[in-house]
Amino acid sequence: MVNPRIAPMAELDIDERIKEIEKFLEEQEKKAIMPKAPPKKIEELYPEDEAITLLKKIAENQEIDRKRWERRNAVEGDEEIYDFNEASVDPGYLVEFYLDVPEGWVYYINYINITYADDTDYNIWIDNTWEPTLTDSILDFGNHQSYYVPPRKCYTQARITALNNGLITQTYNVFFGGFLRRYRAIGREITYKSLEKEKQET
Repeated sequence: MVNPRIAPMAELDIDERIKEIEKFLEEQEKKAIMPKAPPKKIEELYPEDEAITLLKKIAENQEIDRKRWERRNAVEGDEEIYDFNEASVDPGYLVEFYLDVPEGWVYYINYINITYADDTDYNIWIDNTWEPTLTDSILDFGNHQSYYVPPRKCYTQARITALNNGLITQTYNVFFGGFLRRYRAIGREITYKSLEKEKQET
């Protein structure tokens, strides 16, 4: 069998070089015109059972994201709360601001803002339970940044007090922010079905 001999370009004359280049260009043009392979179907990339599992996990993650969003934000049927009040307090006196939660509702607290003064003692009660650690988180009035993430649930009453220990009359502005949601609508726990399935299998 005779092997074909490919002559280097240096050994070709001008006409032969032109023919070689034209041949190369024709081949490149044919490659460009040829249709590309069609995209693979999802069944070819993933077996049917794997594709269904993948889609179920995507749907599960979307449901978890939706529940997280609903837990932190008012949705249809909820009532947003932006309640403002103010009071002027003489030295040595205490003022109490409160928001009563209607029966059958839950108040989701995003923040409680009050005017800050160095010579004032603040206290917060949620459902008649004193929250000593929250007094450090009180934000000055007008700074409506949520510091309960997710919102803090309140079932009966949210209350904040300010005791004026100064020498002059102090005016306090307070702002309650959040939303009310029907009690029956809050029993929506986030569960990871895939993790539960793994626990059952083990």
